[in-house]
Amino acid sequence: MVANFVAHSSHLHLRSEGMTVVRSDDLVIADGDVGDDTFNIIARARFSEDDADDRIAETVSAVDGAFSWWVDPTSTPGSLSERIAVAGYPAHDPEPGMVATLSALPEPTVPDGLEIRQVTTPDELADYALVLAANWDPPAPGVVRFYSRVAKAALDPECQARYFVGCYDGAAVCAAEAFLAHEVAGLYNVSTLVSHRRRGFGRAITLAALHAARAEGFGTAVLQASPDGQPIYRALGFADLGTFTEHSVTGCRRSAP
Repeated sequence: MVANFVAHSSHLHLRSEGMTVVRSDDLVIADGDVGDDTFNIIARARFSEDDADDRIAETVSAVDGAFSWWVDPTSTPGSLSERIAVAGYPAHDPEPGMVATLSALPEPTVPDGLEIRQVTTPDELADYALVLAANWDPPAPGVVRFYSRVAKAALDPECQARYFVGCYDGAAVCAAEAFLAHEVAGLYNVSTLVSHRRRGFGRAITLAALHAARAEGFGTAVLQASPDGQPIYRALGFADLGTFTEHSVTGCRRSAP
């Protein structure tokens, strides 16, 4: 689950001009270069008890702009999240990591009028990005910029991501992604426009993405669940497995980590 999350955080950056991924033995920093902490990620921290505070300071000094620092169930030391918060970078509410067996999921059913398709063209990817951007009010322009810049990598047949968009009355209204890596299907970016929620669209596109992963030979699904999503995923058969905590970090680059 953690390996899938880390790979998802950086796979498009590695294949897109102007974006960077810095990896060391104890850290990964992915910079999406669009001024949005959705794509500026610090992850896989494996610090020692003795050097954790120093490494936190070094990491923050090495990044420029807004980043999301994700502390995962295998991050070390065990006090890492508390130490990041003490250093001045607050935590959001923890999110459970969740896991399910794909063969045990319900069969997908699609509400009347909803058309779900896998993204294969730049226009469809742009629709996908617009749905994701609408999670913020006003919509986040960095999300649209990011997917425009990574379109070539995202639409490459070798890409491990499978993007899905749902349309209703000719307009994109929901989206989801399955990321196939490290022997599991990671579910990411499940989104439905506010105007079209509570109609079963989110559930439908979630199951469409997961069953597509199953059709490609994957047996296990993993995700990080927001508070709103947790009851839905548990109803589908997902069980809790560890905790992910996001910290908001604003850095001013001075040196490499």
